[in-house]
Amino acid sequence: MTEYRIDDLARAAGTTSRNVRAYQERGLLPPPEKRGRVGIYGDAHLERLKLIDTLLQRGFTTAHIDDFITGWESGKDLTEVLGLQHAVTEPWSRSDTVSIEMAVVREFLGGDADGQLDRLVDLGLVQIEGENCVFTDPALLSGFSSLLDYGFTLDQLVDVHEKLHNAVDGIAKDLIQAAKDRIVDQHGVGWLPEGDEVAGTAEMLQTMRELGVASVHSALARALDANLQRELGDYLAAAIGSRSDADESD
Repeated sequence: MTEYRIDDLARAAGTTSRNVRAYQERGLLPPPEKRGRVGIYGDAHLERLKLIDTLLQRGFTTAHIDDFITGWESGKDLTEVLGLQHAVTEPWSRSDTVSIEMAVVREFLGGDADGQLDRLVDLGLVQIEGENCVFTDPALLSGFSSLLDYGFTLDQLVDVHEKLHNAVDGIAKDLIQAAKDRIVDQHGVGWLPEGDEVAGTAEMLQTMRELGVASVHSALARALDANLQRELGDYLAAAIGSRSDADESD
C-alpha cells in the first residue's frame, strides 16, 4: 500500500492540502494514521479524495456527498463505492488526447483555419490550451486525415460527423433520461443509494451505457449496409442504362 503525507496526498489527487483538511473537518475524509506528529494516508484516502473532488465538480454539494458516503462507513466494500464512482463520474468516451502546436495545426488546416477550429471546438473534438491545440479524439481525426487522401474536404467530413453527433446526442439524452426516470419513479426525488443499493445502481448505469453503445453501433452498421446496397444498386442500374443508351446511339 502506498503511503502519503498530506501534501503528497493532495498532489496525487490533484487538489490542495487545505481541501484535504476541510474534508476531514466535515467528516467526508477519514483521519490519517498518526505516527508521532505526522499523519499518514493510504490508497483508500486517495480514492475517497478523488471521489469527493469529482462529485463536487459535477455539482454535488458537500451535504449530498456526506449523505452519499454515510452508508459506506459501516464496513461497505470500497470496490462497490468506486464502481458507482466510475459509473457516474468517469467519462464514457475516449480519454486519449494529443497536443499539437497551434502553428502546425493552422498550417495543416490552411486558409480557413479559424473557422474549422471553431467547428471542431464546438463539437468537442478540440480544446485550445494556450499555444497548443489538444485533440480529444485522435483516432477520429486520424480517420478524417486518411479520407482527405481520397479527395474529401475537412468541411465535408466535419459535416457528416456533426450530423452523427447530433443524432447520437439525442439518443444519449433519451437513455440518461430513462435511467433518471427509473430512479425517481422507484425511489423518489433526491434519493441516493446506500448499502447494497450502491452496487446495483452502478451495475444499472453500466448496463445502460453498454446497451446504448451496442445499439448505436448495431443500428448504424445495419443502416450503412442497407444504404450502401440501395445506392450501389441504383448506381449500377443508372450506369447500365447509360451504357445501353450509348450503344444504341452508335
